[in-house]
Amino acid sequence: MKKKEILISKSQLVEIKSQLQEAPPIDYGDNPERMDPTLQNKIETGDFPGAGSEAFPEVPEEGVVNTFEELISSQRFKDVVQTVKRYTGVENVTPNSFMQLQQMLMGAVQRIFQIEGQHKEKLEELAVNIVKEQFALPDDVLQFDAKIVGMGEIDMSGMNPGGEQQQQQQQNAEEEAAEEFEDFDIEKQKRRFLNQLIQGASKKGHYMFHLVEEDLNSIDNDLINLYGIMMSVNDLVYWIMPDETTMMMAQSGQGMAGKEEVDPDTDPPTVIARGITFPVLVHELIKGVMEVLATQGLPDDPRQAQMVMDSEDTLVAEIWDLRLGPVIWEKFREAYPYELMQDDKLEIQNYLFSEFARMDAKELFRLSKDILAGNEEGKEGLRDIVKGIIEEMKNQNYEDSQSDGGYESEESVDGPTQDIPGFEGTMDQLNNLLPPTTDSPSVELDMDSVLDKIFSQGMDALTKQEKDFLQSQSR
Repeated sequence: MKKKEILISKSQLVEIKSQLQEAPPIDYGDNPERMDPTLQNKIETGDFPGAGSEAFPEVPEEGVVNTFEELISSQRFKDVVQTVKRYTGVENVTPNSFMQLQQMLMGAVQRIFQIEGQHKEKLEELAVNIVKEQFALPDDVLQFDAKIVGMGEIDMSGMNPGGEQQQQQQQNAEEEAAEEFEDFDIEKQKRRFLNQLIQGASKKGHYMFHLVEEDLNSIDNDLINLYGIMMSVNDLVYWIMPDETTMMMAQSGQGMAGKEEVDPDTDPPTVIARGITFPVLVHELIKGVMEVLATQGLPDDPRQAQMVMDSEDTLVAEIWDLRLGPVIWEKFREAYPYELMQDDKLEIQNYLFSEFARMDAKELFRLSKDILAGNEEGKEGLRDIVKGIIEEMKNQNYEDSQSDGGYESEESVDGPTQDIPGFEGTMDQLNNLLPPTTDSPSVELDMDSVLDKIFSQGMDALTKQEKDFLQSQSR
């Protein structure tokens, strides 16, 4: 399972100004900014990987957008534009400003390379620690091989670029798979949706440098803003560059900024991540962890699982996952039971995602529709999964205690839940983890929601409580 991310080159960004034209809006509001018209046309016609997914809900008839894809594209594009404005100070992200943004991007990248070159080992360790802390990963669950590398040093082997030759080979393989594997099409859809969630979650890594500002400032006070410029402008490129140009860059390996793969043959499995900068490395590490969690979503048969991955894990599809995944993940996370947002419950979030991925494809799609639509049914569905996880944890703890000659009945199990990774409370605390109510507190903070606010509104928009929370999570 190997994935990559591309970074815009100077020559490709120069041509954007001449190719971008005014286009009728999807839903741009009162903003003057517009995405590339050919890209917009693909969104409106559903001409891209993952379009028309069974996991997507319908949208209300009133309003500008007609499909869920148009809705999340509109939201994501506006969020990206606002983030660029905040980090760069550019007031209008229009064709007239693209050359300026290109110069800022290239300048930021070169300066980052200079600074990071003297501190790679520290930054690599910091990246691993951030990811382990945010996923509440015990030391014996995964190994990490994380490296910051130079441009052009990322190995392209094993990638599926989706070029013309590869497309023909893939088509032939899919025809063969469809004949052999009855549920091939629906399992493909499921994998596509899980990949969107994986990329959406990993995109958060681009801005997790805010969690370690003190560490980064000790290296160079300019790093925070340089990272912000680099990652925000690069996000914008996915929307203002013609899709065909982006695809050609991906297929050629031009601008390849990161890559990850999971080695399942080590004990424990190893997440191997490479990135040209610290934020990209964090992004790739998160992808690796999410890949491991999503493994439960593949068919049990290894050959069938490989067929599905060969079909869906392509660079062409990944580009679209990078565009749309963040909003999909944001809506998914909003449905999590609020009790799981507490620091000592983060491990259970991992179980939740794995159990969700494990669901039968049709059941997963039905639940996903409710989750993405923001329905209470979606929240209750995830809550039911968490209840099942808690019961399984309790039963496992009871079985372990019985094998040790401990407790006589399940009701008497009230000792430390030492066999539950990442959960160091008592059985009584586990019993009370998910009270029988859906009412959430008026204020409940979690790292994802704070990062979302930073992305959409900036650090200055945080309340004192949110800033204190962010500081408490920082190293």
